[in-house]
Amino acid sequence: MNQNVKLVIIIVVILTTSFIYNNTRPEKKNIKLKKEMIFSSSDEMGKLNINYAELEDYLKAGITLSIAKKIFEYKEIVGRVDNLKDLSRIAGIGDKTVEKLSKNIEVRDGGTLNKLKINSASTKILKYYGFTKKEIKKIEVYKEKNDVIYSNIEMMDILGEERYRIYENILEYN
Repeated sequence: MNQNVKLVIIIVVILTTSFIYNNTRPEKKNIKLKKEMIFSSSDEMGKLNINYAELEDYLKAGITLSIAKKIFEYKEIVGRVDNLKDLSRIAGIGDKTVEKLSKNIEVRDGGTLNKLKINSASTKILKYYGFTKKEIKKIEVYKEKNDVIYSNIEMMDILGEERYRIYENILEYN
């Protein structure tokens, strides 16, 4: 059986079990509070808050499993989404997909931006954090010549001061 089919079956079983459990347990009021965190009560469209959502929430909102897994992975690595446009950093999600997603999801508070371990970050991770292809190439060339980036001064030389200031509070050099 295809691995995606197995995953869908598992998710359906979990959602069904969760639905039955949630509808029979006495403390059902707490569930409504959680949904208000995920779906804004002030938003008539009931859009999903991308920063609080779990994988199954994306599926409930009509987002395909493939896209949902990619968004979830992005959030695990980066920590939060600041703008829906950031999702176009993910391979397989372009501007048209972001536009479609904006009908079901929105960005609100939630999540914490994770620290970026610059010396162990892959090209994919650097792209997730918003580095351009040119910047990624400069970082890779610098690390090939010097093994590691030791400090913010070196990083500022690589990126330039303006771009460095965007990342200065999240960079880790160890």
